[in-house]
Amino acid sequence: MTTENSAPLLSIVIPTRNRQEYALSSIESILRIPDPELEIVVQDNSDTRELEELLRQDTQDSRLRYNYTPSPLSFIHNFEVAARLASGEYICFIGDDDGVNPEIMEATRWAKDNGIDSIKPATIVQYLWPESGMSSTRFTYFPQETGRLTVKPFSGKIIYTDNEREIRKLVRKGGQEYNMTKIPKLYHGIVKRECLDRVREKTGAYFGGLSPDIYAVVSIANTARNSVFIDYPLTLPGACRKSGSVESQIGKHTGNLEAMPHLEHRGGYEWADMVPRYYSVPTIWADSTIAALQNFGREDLLKVFNVAYLSACCLWMHPRYRKIILRGLYRAFRLSGKNSFFGTIQLLFSFLAGPGRLLFKRIAHRLRIMLFGGNYTKIENINNMVEATDSLLHHLEKTKRSFKTCLSNVDHK
Repeated sequence: MTTENSAPLLSIVIPTRNRQEYALSSIESILRIPDPELEIVVQDNSDTRELEELLRQDTQDSRLRYNYTPSPLSFIHNFEVAARLASGEYICFIGDDDGVNPEIMEATRWAKDNGIDSIKPATIVQYLWPESGMSSTRFTYFPQETGRLTVKPFSGKIIYTDNEREIRKLVRKGGQEYNMTKIPKLYHGIVKRECLDRVREKTGAYFGGLSPDIYAVVSIANTARNSVFIDYPLTLPGACRKSGSVESQIGKHTGNLEAMPHLEHRGGYEWADMVPRYYSVPTIWADSTIAALQNFGREDLLKVFNVAYLSACCLWMHPRYRKIILRGLYRAFRLSGKNSFFGTIQLLFSFLAGPGRLLFKRIAHRLRIMLFGGNYTKIENINNMVEATDSLLHHLEKTKRSFKTCLSNVDHK
């Protein structure tokens, strides 16, 4: 099913494994975009060729590049193979339960015309698939029987960003809260292929670490020259019952290093010395941040990597691993030559600046909703990504919002 495609403008890349029913809907929703400069790359590492057979039956579109790799691949290597298949001038990675706003093509053309290397759209939209196993309320988990699309308020503002400043924000928070920065993204972002090629030239591969999206955040921040953040939905993140986001929120992505699924097929991977020796979302993010900094030779940033902030987040989220976390924290202090007493003081301040601040913001947000009502738009009974995309477009049309309206709201500062 792999076809030749003459210089596409944008490659939307979907690495997938054993989630055929979601991937098929995602692919169908993107192929409905009537643009010849679009390429869709599907890198399939499933146990069977079921998705390939379904696509052969249902899809006859030359813009689709499908590749099946039968041998087991690590999460990172599946992304690596996918990136090498893409031929677009710009690249956007999404998950196999995600979608995109068709205006992504218009945004990419604007980026090309204005010499933009990367666009980071805000995370404004979320689609919960039917029976996703979670609700849209952060602290409750129960089966979402009917699909729901949630759209947060947004300004449509486009802001030129300083990547060095944004990467330093990430390092000062121990590799945490990257979505609260304006740092460039490849996963649910748009990045010029030349930036990725510079990553490969520098490090030997497009991806490293254990989390491809976090590793790419750091590496692209080191290679992209002109970047923008846009407070507008260009991609449509989904969450199905098999997705990592759902499993993370219900505590499945936590455990001892020896049992970490991310290490499967990775050979003798070396866990970062500065990171507590257990696996979880915050520790994997931190490890991948450090891996990218090491591969780019950013010793200046490694010296200021905030292990106290990382440990505060870990202790808050996973107190049962407190012995491992504190042991790792004081080991990191010794390796960096930091005084343990002052390090302990830094840990206490990190609790206030990190988990304490986020908890206060969540409580304040809940109170605002209770007192004044929420201003989110929620659309129910959506069965798949095709319907979710149509619902998003209808919402944007109804509210008279579009990417074109964003172009009158560009901040060059």
